[in-house]
Amino acid sequence: MISAKYMGLGLKSPVIVSSGPLTQNIVSLKKAEDAGAGAVVLKSIFEEQIEKDVSSELESNAEYLGHSEESYAAFSRDRYIDRYMKLLTEAKKTLSIPVIASVNAKTMDNWIEYAERFVKCGADGIELNYYPISSESGVSGAEVDKKILAFASKARAAIDGPLSIKIGYKYSSLANIISSLDKIGVDGIVLFNRFFRPDIDIEKIQISAGSPVSEPSEYGEALRWIGLMSGEVKADLCGNTGIHNGETAVKMLLSGAKAVEICTAVIQKGFSVIGEINSFIDDWMGRHGYSSLDDFIGLLSQEHIADGWKWERTQFLKTIGE
Repeated sequence: MISAKYMGLGLKSPVIVSSGPLTQNIVSLKKAEDAGAGAVVLKSIFEEQIEKDVSSELESNAEYLGHSEESYAAFSRDRYIDRYMKLLTEAKKTLSIPVIASVNAKTMDNWIEYAERFVKCGADGIELNYYPISSESGVSGAEVDKKILAFASKARAAIDGPLSIKIGYKYSSLANIISSLDKIGVDGIVLFNRFFRPDIDIEKIQISAGSPVSEPSEYGEALRWIGLMSGEVKADLCGNTGIHNGETAVKMLLSGAKAVEICTAVIQKGFSVIGEINSFIDDWMGRHGYSSLDDFIGLLSQEHIADGWKWERTQFLKTIGE
């Protein structure tokens, strides 16, 4: 049995298709369910993209708007939200697996309100992507950390339902951030987000976008921090980034993850990879005598092994027995 429990939601599989290009239409969402996905996270609604598009519309229609720019901007934003709510409503009608709405926010402003609307529209959970970053040297790490905790506190107070926060790993103290989010009462923490990575086109001599997809070797940081923190927090931890096969999914579960999110693997291999990962987990469990995920989730987390210090190693030191 590979059924799982994540954020209080019953999943037929611990494999969740994460927010991305394959979760923005009903056809793909249904393919994900049919392939064996335990849940889907709808493609994020991006605050930055909406604000960019609204600003462009305002600029194009400036001569006609007069003093009604603010009203027009609000109308334009709502148009995006309504479109997203339509997708959410259709997904809930079509799928039998949990549907999680995703908001990628840069500021607190109205985005908590939008998340509330998604819950009322039937979302089984909300995943908030919030990563405050400051390029100002005068802003301390502590100030940056306060922003995400303030955001999570406001979200927890406002959202009545399963709530997860998807974070990056570049904080001065990840242990403190994860522990603090847990104390706030979020139901899940997704480790880690994959952000836009700038690159340079040396022929055009301009800034370009780096590869948006992950590599199979990129799961290490998520594995480490799930192993370190899963035994210390009540919130369910979910592994993300670099999970391309069943072997890596099992590693995440052994470290303490309650579920894993995949995106690149499905883009590159098709929806059938979901079933392949599920089959690997099931076969592995059979070979090792486990009848349910609960039998081994967190078995190798820091709190459950004598040599838990290995999760904290940062150098390639030679030790006895290696």
